[in-house]
Amino acid sequence: MKVEMPGQIRSGSLGWECPSNIALIKYWGKKPGQIPMNPSLSMTLQEARTRTNINYSFVPGKNEKDLRFRFDGKEAPAFGERIRKFLEDIEPHLPLLSHTSLEIDSGNNFPHSSGIASSASAMGALALCLVQMEEEILGSMERDLFFRKASFIARLGSGSASRSIYTHYALWGRSDRWEHSSDEYAIPVKDFNDDFLDIRDSILVVDSAPKKISSSAGHMLMETNSFAEARYDQARENLDQLHTAMKEGDWQGFINIVEEEALTLHAMMMTGRPGSMLMQPGTLSILQIIRKYRQETGRRLGFSLDAGANVHLLYAGVDAGEVESFISSELVRYCEDGRVIRDHTGQGPKKMGDDKEN
Repeated sequence: MKVEMPGQIRSGSLGWECPSNIALIKYWGKKPGQIPMNPSLSMTLQEARTRTNINYSFVPGKNEKDLRFRFDGKEAPAFGERIRKFLEDIEPHLPLLSHTSLEIDSGNNFPHSSGIASSASAMGALALCLVQMEEEILGSMERDLFFRKASFIARLGSGSASRSIYTHYALWGRSDRWEHSSDEYAIPVKDFNDDFLDIRDSILVVDSAPKKISSSAGHMLMETNSFAEARYDQARENLDQLHTAMKEGDWQGFINIVEEEALTLHAMMMTGRPGSMLMQPGTLSILQIIRKYRQETGRRLGFSLDAGANVHLLYAGVDAGEVESFISSELVRYCEDGRVIRDHTGQGPKKMGDDKEN
């Protein structure tokens, strides 16, 4: 459907904060067009966020697209080139971009490119800004459609970003269990037990340096991985089991599946061609100590990992006091400069200047 462009110049400023997310069921392997090989389910975080502001100038008939990008207040040519390509790729879905100049300022409150899904929050924030800009220029849209389009646009920049658009938990990828699920955008997941409304996520920063292999390169390696098909089948089965555990309030079932998913993700990287080891010695020490502590105390806690060395320690909010003491006494020693990012189940993105979150 052809979009009717306004005949007059439009300009404005806007911004969004978008959180990162931690995939509980992992997405690793994709088809052309940023389509996942298996559905994934994530927990939206609250504190690990990207804040993005844009100034835009829409000039009808002008086909020059000026772009200025700053990250943490500084020019960032490598990131800027990625953003430029992203904007070109999404132009068919946001035609007004062909007549719009942009100044983009973005920044994280956590390390980027180190396995804490910084691309998810960054691309999520940018997508929300761009859809908001479209709404200001072309007219408002229904709230559900707004966030669905933002998820669609975010996906084209980073698959995991599609899930950062929603509160609490989100599903990206077609699944028979969810009627409106899609490979092209994420949907909110709301049918879970209240026990999972307050999950704490203490991110143990073992190594804040950028990953030695990018997520994009890791996805490509799945094309030649001998275990890829078995992995995709495992992910679908685990998604069904995790859904059941979350509806029934089965914490032990939840942790069993989440830890299996984390370890399988790294197994896929290690068995790639070439294989890649992203865990550090400190990572392995932390995982062993977590399991020992759980066995000895019966506390509701477990771990997840993204594609990096850092550990997401997940635990029930009601156990926070005891687990925080455990972190301080047993785990901080393995963290870079003792760094721990304390996070929890989140309320989703927030429009700048708006007290309400999504």
